[in-house]
Amino acid sequence: MDKYKFSVSGLRGKIFLNIFPYDFFIFAYHFAKNQKEEKILVGYDTRPSSQIFYLPVLSGILQANKNVIDLEIIPTPTLVFASRILKLPGIVITASHNPIDENGLKFVLRNGRFPFEREITKIKNWRNDLLEIRNLKSENLPQIKKIDKKSIYQKHFLKISKYKIFKNLSFKDLKVGIDCVNGSTSSEINYFCDFLNLKARFLFCKLSIKKDFPRPPEPKKDSLKKLANLVRKENLNLGIGFDPDGDRVTFVCEDGKILSEEYTLPLVLLYFLEKQKTPVVCNFSTSLLVNDVCEKFNVPLYRTKVGESNVVYQMLIKKSLIGGEGNGGVIIKDINLTRDGFVAFYTILSLIKEKNKPLSILKKNFNDYIIIKEKMAFDIKKFLKIKKRIKNNFIKLFKKPYIINEEDGFFFFKRNFLFHLRPSNTENFLRLIINADDEKMVNRVFEILE
Repeated sequence: MDKYKFSVSGLRGKIFLNIFPYDFFIFAYHFAKNQKEEKILVGYDTRPSSQIFYLPVLSGILQANKNVIDLEIIPTPTLVFASRILKLPGIVITASHNPIDENGLKFVLRNGRFPFEREITKIKNWRNDLLEIRNLKSENLPQIKKIDKKSIYQKHFLKISKYKIFKNLSFKDLKVGIDCVNGSTSSEINYFCDFLNLKARFLFCKLSIKKDFPRPPEPKKDSLKKLANLVRKENLNLGIGFDPDGDRVTFVCEDGKILSEEYTLPLVLLYFLEKQKTPVVCNFSTSLLVNDVCEKFNVPLYRTKVGESNVVYQMLIKKSLIGGEGNGGVIIKDINLTRDGFVAFYTILSLIKEKNKPLSILKKNFNDYIIIKEKMAFDIKKFLKIKKRIKNNFIKLFKKPYIINEEDGFFFFKRNFLFHLRPSNTENFLRLIINADDEKMVNRVFEILE
């Protein structure tokens, strides 16, 4: 039996195969026990198993003699935002974009961010600590309380809209198609649209899932075809597709063309960097489109290992105001220290309004790179063998200067060519990205991989 995955992305695994209610109980218990605060925020996504694992999480927190602030179904970035403004740690029950038969935990520190690598290793090791049995007096029993989520939503939207780069724009003339994949964003999206006076057409925005997500959970080209049809049919200005816990988004142009998720961060940067120059941080698996926009505005770009907490860590080190990942995730440091789909959504709306151009035209600011993303079966011996072969061949194939980095799998960069092969942090396979402007070069790479 394979063990669950535990990484900077938190705990993930197949329910009742890799992970069980006791795992949720014991990790929640030790996380709560090791927090100084007396209250722990708890939220979850809409997958059916989240209701099953919700009770063990509550039990673990209460066993640690800590109070629970129950936020129920809530997008992950909104709980992270709540953690920041309330100065409370939190736990989110979610497997993000993973299949319906998986679930997991994300741990949020009191300063509104996910743990960095050394911190998540500590949390992982708590699993082996002894469970402490306490005799509690009836008058001092921990409690479960709820708070008004609408006030959290309102503060979230105000924090976004009042950020210094944004103008006081009206979006009431825009018509937008929104696909929430029946995920946790469905709990907040109506309030967001009302806040902006936005005309919206909703697709898959229910707060429940019976058997499976209504489309593949990752917001990619092959999963947003119904949204694209809605945009075309109803002559909408754009469409937006969320992942199940609301931290990643992909956009659909007004003509129904679905953009790669790799365009989300570059389009946001196109708006942001024109108003505020700053170093930018992304991961090794983010496309060359980010290089283009950083060169356009003459700002440095730093790359790091995959995992949003790795990106946030480097943002703080490099004094960067904005970063993200090529999977559709955008982080604006002073708004929320996590990928936030609502931040990306608001920025793209602002870009369209200020430039008075549709998304299909704005997309032409970027080179039309070949972007290939694939999954490969994971075997550690095979991976190490492939990595060695790729490295040797690339050194012969490309002339210097180039960059090789082996912190996170194998990363190779030369202007107009990017290659990254790595084991997934959340699933048991390899992730591959090839990004280039030369089809012959891409074909040559696949020959090397075979």
